[in-house]
Amino acid sequence: MNLINQLFFAVLISSATSTLMIFVWWLLRGFFMVTNAKLIYLTLRWTGIMYLLPIGYIAVLVTYRKWFQGQSRVWELVFIRAGELTDKLCIAAFIWFAAAVFLIASYMAERAYWNRKLADNILEDDPVITRVYRYVCTKLGIQPEKLVLYRNVEVNMPCIIGWIHPQVILPEQDYTEEELELIFFHELSHHKHKDLRYKSMVAVVVMVHCFNPFSYFLLRKVNFWSECMADVLALEASGNLHHAKRYFDKIVNLIPDSDKKQVDGTFVSTLCKSKKMIDRRVDFMIKYQKVKSAGKVVTAALAMIFVLASGTTAYASGKTVADLHNVIYQKTENFVNVRDEAAVGKTVVAEDGLIEYHCKIEDLNREGLEIVSSPDEDIATVVAGVHYKFDWQVNPNTRHVSGPYTVDTNQRILVSCTVTPGTKVYCLGVMDDHGNAYYVRGTGGLAHNFNIPERSRYRVFVQNDYTDGTILHAVGSFAYEDK
Repeated sequence: MNLINQLFFAVLISSATSTLMIFVWWLLRGFFMVTNAKLIYLTLRWTGIMYLLPIGYIAVLVTYRKWFQGQSRVWELVFIRAGELTDKLCIAAFIWFAAAVFLIASYMAERAYWNRKLADNILEDDPVITRVYRYVCTKLGIQPEKLVLYRNVEVNMPCIIGWIHPQVILPEQDYTEEELELIFFHELSHHKHKDLRYKSMVAVVVMVHCFNPFSYFLLRKVNFWSECMADVLALEASGNLHHAKRYFDKIVNLIPDSDKKQVDGTFVSTLCKSKKMIDRRVDFMIKYQKVKSAGKVVTAALAMIFVLASGTTAYASGKTVADLHNVIYQKTENFVNVRDEAAVGKTVVAEDGLIEYHCKIEDLNREGLEIVSSPDEDIATVVAGVHYKFDWQVNPNTRHVSGPYTVDTNQRILVSCTVTPGTKVYCLGVMDDHGNAYYVRGTGGLAHNFNIPERSRYRVFVQNDYTDGTILHAVGSFAYEDK
């Protein structure tokens, strides 16, 4: 029984110090989002590892040794009665041990259940499917022969299972080539990130720290962020990072009916979770598209700082970190409800400090986007300095455009606009007859000079990307000025 007491005491100390690291991670996640969003998942994984490393308990034992007592009298007073404490906690230790054994038995039962289900696996031999599978493996740098593709009538969702001998499994269902690419990019991204290995590790954390509610919080966060990072890698590897809408639309269409039980568990990662989680993943992807990732050197340095800090209980002032997180949150929250999948071909920081985006106008198009034109008289020769006013009600998922005006390369277009509600994000820009768009994004009042790269007919536009019924009232003017 003394061994169980000592184990319980070690787990208690490890649980307390590691829970502190979860709190630090929660405070810093906004900073990581702006610096490099991939650090969120990396540091969360390290927090899980800390639960399994008894650093705090080792510190107790080392500090209590005779050769440290003379140098650390305070620690001696703190831990001198540790033996009595563990004796008094023998009942709690026994309950903890019984609960941990029960969870381990449940884990083994789940493994046996999946072993029986995998007995129905059939090697996939469809030439189209295997061709798409090999193509995706090549794009992700994975050797397809080391990750076997199967069919199984017992599963209802595409999934990847196992981390020692991983397998990709398709249900008995027909998919288009586009759907197959999406499925394989997502599932193989989980393999690339070794997500199932870390999910198994966190499952062990839950078994060992079953009394700590933060261990279940850690499991939920690992599940969520593994999906977000798989989305990022899948979209980046497929070249569709800025066209995420179609990706998530396809995922939602692949979610089974609500009365069907989705496959999921410690050993399995499925293509879909729930529509609520999909919505949260979309929100993350929007923020991810808005920030610039830091270089590898910065990422490695920040990760190392977090790892070193997690080895101790000392950390910077909580108020400072909380204030930083609050500032970052305020700078990103305006983008949460905007579904912007515009593929930015180029960005330029203008003289007024605004970021000017350059792309093809079709890249700003969205499914169901309505184009509303307000044609004025087409003026062949533009008079510099003449202001053309507009007052538009821009409905949800709508681009409101002016009439076309011929502008020379020795001119520029000055556009000013005020939009209400003032908290809503919108696009303000110009587009030419060759399909090019130049725009800025912001809230409330915007004013910007667009330089003309070539002679063409130009239109001014305001685009409302909201789909939740938000109507934007845009009032402003545009003028043509000589450079």
